Amino acid sequence: MSKKTPMMEQYLRLKAAHPDAILFFHLGDFYEAFFEDAEVLARELDVVLTARNGNPMAGVPIRRGEAYVNELLKRGYKVAICQQMEDPRKATGLVRREVVRVVTPGTTLDDGVLDAGRNNYLCAVYRRGARFGLAALDLSTGEFTATAASDREALTGELTRLSPSELLLPPELKEEFAELEQGVITVLPAEQFDPKSVSDAEFGVPEEALCAAGAVLAYVAETQKGIVAHLQRLQMYSLSERMEIDPFTLRNLELVKPLREGEERGTLLHVLDKTATGMGRRYLRRAILAPLLDRAEIEARLAAVETLTQDELVQQALTEALARVHDLERLTGKLGAGRMGPLDLLLLERSLDQLPRVTEALSGVAGGASGLLIRIIEDLSFPRLAELREGLSGMLVDQPPADARDGGLIRPGFSEQLDRLHAEMRALRAQIAALEQKERARTGIPSLKVGYNRVFGYYIEVTKPHLSKVPPEYHRRQTLTNAERFVTEELREYEQRIAVAQERAVALELELFTQALERLKEGIPLLQRAAHALGKLDFLLSLAVVARRNRYTRPRFTDRHEIVIREGRHPVVELVEEFVPNDLALPEGTDLAIITGPNMSGKSVYLRQTALICLMAQVGSFVPAREATLPILDRIFARVGASDMLVSGISTFMMEMLETAAILNRATARSLIILDEMGRGTSTYDGLSIAWAVAKELAGSVRAKTLFATHYQELTRLADELPNVTNLHVAVKEVGKEVVFLHRVEPGVAAGSYGVHVARLAGLPDRVTEQAERILAEFLAGSPLYPKAGAPDASAQSLPLFGPDEHPVVKRLRKIDPNNLTPLEALELLFQLRKEL
Repeated sequence: MSKKTPMMEQYLRLKAAHPDAILFFHLGDFYEAFFEDAEVLARELDVVLTARNGNPMAGVPIRRGEAYVNELLKRGYKVAICQQMEDPRKATGLVRREVVRVVTPGTTLDDGVLDAGRNNYLCAVYRRGARFGLAALDLSTGEFTATAASDREALTGELTRLSPSELLLPPELKEEFAELEQGVITVLPAEQFDPKSVSDAEFGVPEEALCAAGAVLAYVAETQKGIVAHLQRLQMYSLSERMEIDPFTLRNLELVKPLREGEERGTLLHVLDKTATGMGRRYLRRAILAPLLDRAEIEARLAAVETLTQDELVQQALTEALARVHDLERLTGKLGAGRMGPLDLLLLERSLDQLPRVTEALSGVAGGASGLLIRIIEDLSFPRLAELREGLSGMLVDQPPADARDGGLIRPGFSEQLDRLHAEMRALRAQIAALEQKERARTGIPSLKVGYNRVFGYYIEVTKPHLSKVPPEYHRRQTLTNAERFVTEELREYEQRIAVAQERAVALELELFTQALERLKEGIPLLQRAAHALGKLDFLLSLAVVARRNRYTRPRFTDRHEIVIREGRHPVVELVEEFVPNDLALPEGTDLAIITGPNMSGKSVYLRQTALICLMAQVGSFVPAREATLPILDRIFARVGASDMLVSGISTFMMEMLETAAILNRATARSLIILDEMGRGTSTYDGLSIAWAVAKELAGSVRAKTLFATHYQELTRLADELPNVTNLHVAVKEVGKEVVFLHRVEPGVAAGSYGVHVARLAGLPDRVTEQAERILAEFLAGSPLYPKAGAPDASAQSLPLFGPDEHPVVKRLRKIDPNNLTPLEALELLFQLRKEL
């Protein structure tokens, strides 16, 4: 084995300290990677793989290093940035190098990786007994929260809501959480889950939550290699403070992610998102995923939205002002982490400049109308914010460099000392320009000119025909094809004086820039408070704009156990096609609605729109309905459509049963449940039996408000058994062999499922649909040629599934009082009954 060089020993030592990260080793103008890291770099980013002393090596230019780091993060890798800590020209021996930070998916601050519309959470989980602690930090904003979950199901639901980019686990939980699709999983030593490291937590935080928070802080300290000044105090929250939305419901209602990839327009988030800032967009996303349970908080949001809907001019003024506000929350995060550059500082200054415009526009509508808007004005009006803004005024040029070390970022007039240095450099350059004319006259060389390039500095250029006239005090510096370049002692003196002035100017600019950042760091809490207020305002304004544009109304909340919606609409579907509004009345004493009707008639849309209207109301949004009187729901469960997980070895039916089990185990009387076509993933009798049992359990024991859409007509008989069950159906109109879907929900039971009609609409050949009609007719007639599907034998067919099977016509006859019928009504009834038979 060949002997390792001192530099390679240095590399291996640094790599050993960061074994799970790709080490970007600063070498000259490149970041170099060696061994397996080099092979990953070549494979993932198509970088040329070379060798050094027989070892694999790959490098990327330092000036483009950030772009390569971002690409690696997107692929789930971590990158350790190793910098040269001294000038190689001044170093004695091996250049000192250190890892200055480790960039991971959960700790990145780079705009090229972060999504402006969603938080980038670093989460940690710790188990203590049967309970779990969960901590979440968004390093880009400083938001730091923790909670405790009583079981794994509740924890999984919260992790789904947070959707972390990186999850920290102790060794004993690695296998248990390995199947979760929650970002990169990083296993930390058990000792890093130390509750004592969280010094500023609220009183009464459970120890399991403190342990998780301790791991987050330890990981941030390890990766950031320095003080992070913008981390907020740990805030404890309870899962019971927010509406519970399990992963199935989150997916089925398409709240923030569509069921079909690439169709982002199909989500509730897309409909409600008219925000102007990343802060507002993140606030909206969090609000949709965690609807409120506190009625006072909900009403405060609704009052603010109502105020903002009433004046379109104010809406326009606020929208224009917010559109000029950059992501103040994440800019403050860069400030606190020591990652703020001149461009970031300029964006922060421009954002602060908009605060007076925002408060002026708000002041015209907020007087006494909404306490929430008044508090927003207060958070944006602190005198200290104005001082911070004034301290930056006139400091930066309009287009500063990306790196403050390059100079040229401070505007003329901001610093007298800097202006003097620039004046000195201008004077020296003017003297150099005059030197050209002086030397032409002195030497008699008409083509002589003075120039500059970054490699050789200042020079005097003489073309070859005039080289014989060059005086002896000219010293050759560079040879070109048609000319020679020289330097004189006088020119060297000018160059040296300019270099000294330039170096002092750049150092002074860097000092002024650093001083500005230090002053701003003192105001980080105020900047975060202002950023939060701007995000909240942007969120409320977005809801107001959508409410006005889409004709939403303010919902009313009731303490009664009832849901009453008049002319309700689906917020997404109504924007893409003509929509028929529908009513829903589930008063006290009516808990379960069995909904029948053919496929494609709108049952699923009706179910989803009810859930979305209830959820939107608790977000604080107006709702798509003429009227809505709603209770405060603790949970919404949506079992809608097939949820195949065949890749995971779970069948459609098994997945359906898992979702249904979660509903039955967690639903309460304050919940809303929507179930669509339960039991169709198995045989007819099995499916019907399970659907009947589940519906009866929900109506009889759980008593949650439930919409149960089904093709099993037998389920409608539950309304005869249980007083809190009602039947609804989606109306259709038959015209010959054609069926017209009216998309109108009415009381009663559907006449049939019209499956053959739907098949005809789908374009099945006529010969197929005609044969299907014949087979259906024979089924219904009980033909021995086509026994009922799923019947094991003839005796099983003769036994009704749920007790005596009374014919519907007989049931109607039992309810008729002949004494109250006129002859004409009796004749009409006779025709109806004959037709039904």
